[in-house]
Amino acid sequence: MIKSSKLLKLILLAIAVLFYNLSFATAVIPQDEEIIEEEEVEDSEEEVLREIINLTTLNELMQADENEIIISDYDIISSESDSKLLIDKVFFSLYEITHLIDKAKKVYFYNCKFNLADNAPLVFKDWDFSKLNIVGCELLSPIEFAYSTHSGQYPFLIENCIIQDNLKFTGSLMPIKSIRFKNNEISTAIIIDIPVGSLYVSNCRFIADKIKYDSRDSEKNHYQFSADGLKIGEVFFEENKFNNSKLKNVFSLNFEGSEIGELTMYKNSMQIMNLSYAEIQKSLLIDSLFVENYIGILNFDFPESNTNVPWYNLGNEKLAIFYYDESELIIPYQAKSDEELSDNLKYNDLISAYSKLNTLYHDRGDISSANSSYVEIKDIETRKQAFTQKINPSFNNLINYKLNIFLRFFSDYATNPGKSLIQSIWVILIFTLLYMVSFSRWDGMNYKYYLHQFNRFSIYITTKTRIEDVFTNDMALENNDIQELRKKYQREGKEMPRILKLFGEPLHFLGKFRYEVIPGLIRVLNFQPGAWKDIKTKPIKKMWSGTVIILISSMFLVYVLVVKFLNSLLLSLNSFVVIGYGALPEEDEWFAMYLSIIEGIIGWFLLTIFTITLLSQVLQSA
Repeated sequence: MIKSSKLLKLILLAIAVLFYNLSFATAVIPQDEEIIEEEEVEDSEEEVLREIINLTTLNELMQADENEIIISDYDIISSESDSKLLIDKVFFSLYEITHLIDKAKKVYFYNCKFNLADNAPLVFKDWDFSKLNIVGCELLSPIEFAYSTHSGQYPFLIENCIIQDNLKFTGSLMPIKSIRFKNNEISTAIIIDIPVGSLYVSNCRFIADKIKYDSRDSEKNHYQFSADGLKIGEVFFEENKFNNSKLKNVFSLNFEGSEIGELTMYKNSMQIMNLSYAEIQKSLLIDSLFVENYIGILNFDFPESNTNVPWYNLGNEKLAIFYYDESELIIPYQAKSDEELSDNLKYNDLISAYSKLNTLYHDRGDISSANSSYVEIKDIETRKQAFTQKINPSFNNLINYKLNIFLRFFSDYATNPGKSLIQSIWVILIFTLLYMVSFSRWDGMNYKYYLHQFNRFSIYITTKTRIEDVFTNDMALENNDIQELRKKYQREGKEMPRILKLFGEPLHFLGKFRYEVIPGLIRVLNFQPGAWKDIKTKPIKKMWSGTVIILISSMFLVYVLVVKFLNSLLLSLNSFVVIGYGALPEEDEWFAMYLSIIEGIIGWFLLTIFTITLLSQVLQSA
């Protein structure tokens, strides 16, 4: 009994030890995993974690007596201790950090976030930068660099930033040598209000924030990128996308009144661009430009010798004249509505701007752009004529208006000879179809002809008459001629010139084919050897004969249509080109005669326009 109790205790002890080891092992492993996961989370948080500093601390960092200032991984906020930097204006307040040390500095902002209370602007004033880099930052508040000078050779660089409020460069003392924007996302606006030597904007996305713009003055226009009234040495825009979120008073790009040495734009898309009163002094190059709505071009000047802007970048009636209403809101003028067409002064300004570009294309030898721009000018003039006819009708204006409509349809106002030729071909084909339903002496296919063919075929089908007998009466005269030709050829063949043999043999072959070979083929096929009534009791033979009848009828119909079409086409071409060589080929048939007269008049008119169009294009190319 004692032994058994001891044994039981040993068993229980072993089980307890085993259970303890198992529970310890299962408990340790998850604990280690949790520690690893926590460490990974902490590491990932440390990667994006920014140290929070206020503007006073930022000011201290920037005022340090060092040539190079690196401000990295900071969340910059405003606090009550920044009151010394807060300046009260009449209607708003701003924070101002002024450069106190009289020497140029290299300043780098890396992975910083500007998030000031009450959306108060932060202004860096009177700074002398030998280098300024803002890379990978978030600008949640308005930032302004006022009266900054640029003493270094490196450009001001703003790259890979998220700009959710206005970023401004302002002042008028000294120009900034170069500013570069690359791979940024802008929700409101970038405003340049200081002369710049070189302005480079590449791969930026301007997407208007509706909430921010709704809080701004709705009676004024706002631009997503503005550099108006400035003197800029070089501007380069490449692969930028503007989206104004369908806000009517938000425009994309503004160069109004600026003097730009060289302007280059490549692969940009936007809604509205303002070039009013701008002047390009050295060169203008624009390609792959997509503008959805308007391009303001009032008094836009460009160098005639160094301007390369193919018309497909500006066409589809995007050019407009911008004028301001009483609330300083821009109203685009495009001469489309009756109200706009009634304003002759703005209409003349718009046509003048178009003509200026059209003259440029002619001088450069860009015939395609010259023609396309001319077509757009004439479209506007046609609308003007239609409006004039509505308010002050006259027969002369009506004729000119209708002629413009016709010229637009026929030849793009005498600029497209290919289109005029295609339209002429369509006219010829339409008259060809009309000639097909009329009689022509050239093919001899009239009602009597069809009746005669039907009668011959019905005789052969319904009676036991042989195919030779059916064709005998018709072919007797011609067969005699063919036989006589054959005998003459055999009798005098040795004395004939070779040229007569060449013509005689084909004529003899065609005659034999028509009057001997075809009936012979029908005999070989043994088609309908007896009368139709004799095979009514023979279903298989009746089905075979019916199938062959349908086949022959279809072939005859195709033959008639082909012959009629070819004959009518030649007749239509003859009437269209030369009015029948001075005589009407169908004067015995009144319908065809009148058709040829009408087509002759139309052909003379269209060929005249085609000739003028072709000559004008040849002379332009020359």
